[in-house]
Amino acid sequence: MGKPGLGQIPAALVGLAFLSMAPLAIAGQWVVIAAEQTTLQPGAIVDGDQPLKLAQGARLTLLADNGKTLKLSGPYTGAPGNGSAPGAPTDNLTAIASLLQGHQQSASTLGVMRGNDSRPPPTGDLISVDQSGERCLSSDPVVLWRSNAAIAEQVTLTDAQGTSLANFTWPANTAQWSAPGRYFEDGKTYLLQRPDKSVSLRVHKTTAKPDNPAALAAWMAKNGCKAQALIVVGGL
Repeated sequence: MGKPGLGQIPAALVGLAFLSMAPLAIAGQWVVIAAEQTTLQPGAIVDGDQPLKLAQGARLTLLADNGKTLKLSGPYTGAPGNGSAPGAPTDNLTAIASLLQGHQQSASTLGVMRGNDSRPPPTGDLISVDQSGERCLSSDPVVLWRSNAAIAEQVTLTDAQGTSLANFTWPANTAQWSAPGRYFEDGKTYLLQRPDKSVSLRVHKTTAKPDNPAALAAWMAKNGCKAQALIVVGGL
């Protein structure tokens, strides 16, 4: 019997052959965003040509500058960049590395920024009004978010000089409220008066949303919006 032709080889095996030959990533640098049962910690920078060895049960999630992620599970031995030249860490990866090193979050807690809130917003583009701080606005309309939506609230939004921008009733059982982007200017501070607290928000606003999650998280981290940045990274 002759050797089987390509048409006789199961398609799944052909796919696996091509997959094994494909480079894992084009990026030369990675930042560790989650790690389990390994000496590497979130925030570590890994060269693409650096051999990694993971034991059985170990897990590693890496993030590239272009927003791509690579998840590795042990047992594993290899270079995540398939031998690509490492080069120097980009500004984005450096910002994300500093963010994660500062919080030392594990894989199970990454993305859960509790602070004084009972729980974090589900996505990084929602603007939490549970406490004062830096906020990064990357969408229009701007969507405000509260963790406790059980009751209706009468809310007033003003600028730092006290000029009223909006007065509205936040309905019960509604966690989000949308405000036009024109209410907010980059670098300015705004006050949200809620029935039980006054929340000060210093705004950082971009006209063009960063084009990938790594760039978005880095932009947020650089502007002090650490909780939002961690939520973006945690979503990866």
